[in-house]
Amino acid sequence: MKRKRNNFLTKLQFTMFAHIISDLESGKLPDNTLLRKRFEAALIKKMGVIRTPYSFWPADTKINPPAKQLLWAAILLQDKENITIIEAIISTELEEKQRAKGHHETVKVITEKTNHLLQKYIQEFIELAPDDKSQKKLKDLTKVIESS
Repeated sequence: MKRKRNNFLTKLQFTMFAHIISDLESGKLPDNTLLRKRFEAALIKKMGVIRTPYSFWPADTKINPPAKQLLWAAILLQDKENITIIEAIISTELEEKQRAKGHHETVKVITEKTNHLLQKYIQEFIELAPDDKSQKKLKDLTKVIESS
């Protein structure tokens, strides 16, 4: 059964992972060598951004790659160690955004929100695939998160 394309690429066309997202939307898995290089560069950039005060975080996704795309890349690479780092990045982003709004959440609340976001990002990742067979492939790849 052919699924309606979500076409995340149109929303994310200027990201470091645009080509990879396009492959996934076409039902193909990206080249791991290219993905690894882009992922490592993006993770270094993201960690640099996270170390600066929130008010200085750039909106440019080539400088500040979206955490969900880092998660997707780590899933594709089956990189358990960096999935843990990305979970911490997502948690930090949530906490800093709340702090900027003047809200101070407990660790428990931030953890719950992080887990909710992770599930949302995983679902979006699976939905990138154009058909049931491709979605099953992506869903199988997400099992690396359960074991990390």
